[in-house]
Amino acid sequence: MMTTYSTPTTTKRISNDVTTTTCYYIRKLLAIYSGELQSFIAEGAGIIADAKSDLNHVLESLYLDEPDISVMARELEVLAQLHQSLRGQTNAGMSIPGQLTEVERRMFWILGLKRIDRSERG
Repeated sequence: MMTTYSTPTTTKRISNDVTTTTCYYIRKLLAIYSGELQSFIAEGAGIIADAKSDLNHVLESLYLDEPDISVMARELEVLAQLHQSLRGQTNAGMSIPGQLTEVERRMFWILGLKRIDRSERG
């Protein structure tokens, strides 16, 4: 009897990437806050995330170890879902002040970005 299965020829990781839907959602946030975000990563040390970035490439450029990339990708997935939920609660007047901002702060931080304090922008 002959079996027809193949062995993988590459060591490419399987589905530890940020999903297309989450990338789209986060890129929309990056576009909304584009004038308020700045990279805290040393110049040339990684890809700077923006509204047109492939977020998986950004993560791969910022985090060197495969487990770290996977953890950050999964965290972005969870944070994006939480953000959507909190946004709905905020629109309905049911959220705790600051929760949405904290989730955004964490998402941006994972991508090597921080929000600029309005007083710093002059």
